[in-house]
Amino acid sequence: MTDLERFAAALLAQWRAEGGNNGGPIEVAALMDRTLPYRTARRLLGIDVSEDYEALVMRLIAGEGGLAMTEPEEAGEMARTTLADKLPDLDLLKLLRTAMVTLSNEVVDRLGDAPFGGARAEAEAKWRQLDDAPPPNGPAIADAPVARKPVARKLVARAAAPTVIPLPTAQDATRVAPSHAPLGPPPAYLTGPTAFTAPGPACWSCNFELPADRVIKYCTECGADQRPPTCAACGEGVERAWKHCAECGAKLGG
Repeated sequence: MTDLERFAAALLAQWRAEGGNNGGPIEVAALMDRTLPYRTARRLLGIDVSEDYEALVMRLIAGEGGLAMTEPEEAGEMARTTLADKLPDLDLLKLLRTAMVTLSNEVVDRLGDAPFGGARAEAEAKWRQLDDAPPPNGPAIADAPVARKPVARKLVARAAAPTVIPLPTAQDATRVAPSHAPLGPPPAYLTGPTAFTAPGPACWSCNFELPADRVIKYCTECGADQRPPTCAACGEGVERAWKHCAECGAKLGG
């Protein structure tokens, strides 16, 4: 029996001890955190190095020897590509924790009773203890007091009251209205009619004399806009030489 087959046999025994059916599917995260974590594999299989344990999990995900099938298929392909490298990056397991592995029926039949070390009796005793336990709705369970660990209560309390970090509020009340402020009508400079009077008889840009018998919006010589300039942000009048609006401080265009 190969080391990977011994690992699959131990995983099958632990999976059955938890009440799992057939060969899965088993989530990789559950496999590594609960069903057959490193500390258990170290006791059952004598694995002394965590990297060896992670390599066995990666090989199982990759479907080596046809022991398991992986969903989605992309997860198995990623594992196979990584194992093909001279120095496999085992940190890839962090990305494969949501993948599901299923031991094939042939593997379940072949490895269901196969020895995987001196600890099979321990796994089978755990399995029998699960079978001999009274049903969840039985009187023994209903009448027995429920023991709760203090650590569990602390974890529940901590999860129920997460830390809330307040967000900074705006300091300029003139520019940011509160969320409950009623919406008023738009400013007049956006909706009202715009009256226009030429600023002078000559173009401010090229000093070309403009016709005096009609309203001139653009210079007939250079095409410069003759209308009084306004701030694009707040609509207040500004001077052409200004770089910032005197009302709201916005930067003015060229």
